[in-house]
Amino acid sequence: MAAFNRFRLFHWLLAGFFLGAYLSGDDAETLHIWLGYGLLVLLVWRLLIVPLRLRGFPQLLPPKGQLKTPSRLAVGKWLTAAALGSFAMASLIGLGMVDNGDVLAVLPGVGPDVFGAASDINFVGWMGDAEEVHEFFANLGLWLIGLHVLYVLLFRRPLVWPMLRGVSRPGAAAEPAAPRLSGAPAAAQSLTRLRVVARHEETADSCSLLLQVPQEQRSRFVAKPGQFLTVQVPGEEGPVRRCYSLSQLPDSEGVLRVTIKRARAGKVSNWLLDNLKAGDWLEALPPAGRFVPSSLDQDVLLLGAGSGITPLRAILQAVLQQGTGQVLLFYACRDGDSVIFADELTRLAAAYPERFTLCIWLDAQQGIPDSQAMARQLADWPVAEAFICGPEAFMGNAKAALRLRGVAESAIHQESFALTSTRRDVPGTASRLKVTLAGRQHSVPVAGQQVVLQAMEQAGLEPPQACRAGVCGVCRCRVVTGQASMLSNQVLSEEEQRQGWILACQAVVGSPFVELQY
Repeated sequence: MAAFNRFRLFHWLLAGFFLGAYLSGDDAETLHIWLGYGLLVLLVWRLLIVPLRLRGFPQLLPPKGQLKTPSRLAVGKWLTAAALGSFAMASLIGLGMVDNGDVLAVLPGVGPDVFGAASDINFVGWMGDAEEVHEFFANLGLWLIGLHVLYVLLFRRPLVWPMLRGVSRPGAAAEPAAPRLSGAPAAAQSLTRLRVVARHEETADSCSLLLQVPQEQRSRFVAKPGQFLTVQVPGEEGPVRRCYSLSQLPDSEGVLRVTIKRARAGKVSNWLLDNLKAGDWLEALPPAGRFVPSSLDQDVLLLGAGSGITPLRAILQAVLQQGTGQVLLFYACRDGDSVIFADELTRLAAAYPERFTLCIWLDAQQGIPDSQAMARQLADWPVAEAFICGPEAFMGNAKAALRLRGVAESAIHQESFALTSTRRDVPGTASRLKVTLAGRQHSVPVAGQQVVLQAMEQAGLEPPQACRAGVCGVCRCRVVTGQASMLSNQVLSEEEQRQGWILACQAVVGSPFVELQY
């Protein structure tokens, strides 16, 4: 159950009981007051959450960009904010009208003098007829709630049932967490043959492959927006694996789409684009990755370059079609002919003009974008969760631009599948490794300078792995005891590394004994 939906469900249930007590008149006055206390606590709690910007809790007010250009989505937010404001006024006035000491005195051990007499705390006497003002704001709030219900029924019907159940909508992204790979059956890491049902040439050097998942395997291939597939192709020295992002959400028939750009020396990308056609088969692992929005109802900033648009395209589709957030996409390309998904992006911009801002930057005309140029493009947008994907230099400039805009480090997510030759010179030592896989503990010897993934595989274990280059994060695990350092890392943040997380395919042991936790 999503945290915000749980909060919203409880809030509306309490409000429903409160409304029943309110409409029943004097017969339920005490119950009306107690339920009012509960609603006041929830209201204060919701207002306290606003500056904390907790993950999964949308903003109360529309973003600044909608103040100039109001949208249909903004109407719902303004109705909610106005209703909460009306109920806040009614609650405060009611608090001054009621002898709270007598009400709270029904609790064991509470005396009637806890608040004193009502006259001692009457802060609404200056209103003249406080009861009439209280009734005005209460009724105004009820009318606004009625209008909001009408708005939801007219424009947001898909939200109704999930809201009542308190669960996330189908396809909505939950808060990204470390993949639970400990205790996972070996089948969870086994390859599945996917049939190529179609291929679509996106640009001169990029192509999308539509892959049909077998009916019996579809539960394993449920994907979140921003995740990737790990595919395996034959190679001269044995099978080779590479990770390719899903460029759209899976459809109802279990068809996945990956988009691949030809790399000059890319063994796998060239083999895929030169050999695969409709009717062929491709082996792949289930979707994986943590490059996933925490909520589809929050605003997101997407910054991509070249083939980095691939996972951003899936996130964009999910937010627009399944969520309520607004999206700004900054997409840098070499020239107009190299814009991947050009027609799709144009159609989405036309279909969602109030929620989707598209900014395509062409290097041939505008020069390579630096951090200052990107920061200017983001100037009119609120601080939001941000996702960056593209070449290393672009990602560095994009991250600097987001910092200039005041985006917190924890709200910036990066994805890169570019293999890098930059590796640290990390000293290693012979060690004994303790690891738990599939619910069983294993003791594995590790030679000096040997990465722990290789040591586990030599011992006959099958730990989760994909790219083997420190760029996908599938082999992510945590050091519980001992020390380990990484040769290369393009996935883990500094905070995650401080918490002990490592990539098994890049980790070299630095102590005589190490315990790993998946």
